[in-house]
Amino acid sequence: MSAQSPAPRLRPLGIGEILDVGIKIYTRNWLTLWKIVVFVVLPAQILVNVVEVSALPKGVDLLGTPSFSNRQPVILTHHDAAILFVGIGAGVLISFIAGHLAQAGCFRAVANAYLGEEAHWGSSLRYALRRLPAVIVLTIAAGLLELLGAVACVIPAIYLVGAFYVAVPALLVEGAGPFRALGRSSRLVKGRWWTTFGVAVVGYLLVWILSTALTALLVGVAFANPPRNTATGFVLNTLASTVGSMLTTPAAAAFATVLYIDLRVRKEGFDLFLLAQGLGVGREPGTEVAAPDFFPEAPAWTGDKPPFWPPPPGWTPGPPAWPGPEAAPPSAEPDQPPFWPPPPGWKPRQ
Repeated sequence: MSAQSPAPRLRPLGIGEILDVGIKIYTRNWLTLWKIVVFVVLPAQILVNVVEVSALPKGVDLLGTPSFSNRQPVILTHHDAAILFVGIGAGVLISFIAGHLAQAGCFRAVANAYLGEEAHWGSSLRYALRRLPAVIVLTIAAGLLELLGAVACVIPAIYLVGAFYVAVPALLVEGAGPFRALGRSSRLVKGRWWTTFGVAVVGYLLVWILSTALTALLVGVAFANPPRNTATGFVLNTLASTVGSMLTTPAAAAFATVLYIDLRVRKEGFDLFLLAQGLGVGREPGTEVAAPDFFPEAPAWTGDKPPFWPPPPGWTPGPPAWPGPEAAPPSAEPDQPPFWPPPPGWKPRQ
């Protein structure tokens, strides 16, 4: 059996490079990512609207105010209020579950794309469905901890947002439990919190700008603010929610996944074989694995200096490179230096 080919070494990325890689993965796999969101969010949003509209008392819109077709005051009974409360709660629960299923599916598809595998929306959703309970528990636990941090002081809550930013990728790639994934994320982010928070903020702004620009096409219809219990309002609300999720969920997953891989590269010498192992993608011994074509090229570096700092695991200094971009190796002539003035420490050979 032939020896397994070494995986190409991935190097740490800067904030701009992380965002660039995330955007490239998104744009090259947009159809798969959008399918994941549409096949989950669209049916869920239709169900949410049906449940909430059905729970509305006659003549009342979703906010509990008289609808446009009925300007007379409406008195809600306790029974009507209870039905409305249950309907809204059911809608929130359905949206919560569907949103996290789509999110987990996008994380899986992005990780496959990073590995160079063809991302399928069906297999990504099946994988996400198996891990959905853990993702939900993780989200609830992180939300409660962030809420406690906000009650104590705003700063701890902000810190926890950055510390837990790569918890979902850790859960999906490493198969960790919800609470272990939170701790794993905190350890990976330690020492890189500002970079993590910067990626989260800039990524959010990019997603928000994109979502706002494209959903502005619906403003003309939305300006009339039709009630949800009309056909126009029903369709508009469903379409706006689905389009918003299509644009934001894959982008957020791409940025978080690329950052997670980058943190592991920095601290653990992570490579594509380890990523394949975590995703359950089989690699035959001796299989050639090429670095992703969207991965930025490493800058030039000399042999006596590491390619980046801190050095990658296992790096040892090599012989110093001859200075100059086009400098030649030492001349075969024993008494002639390779260039003038001679390099430090050069002596004629005897």
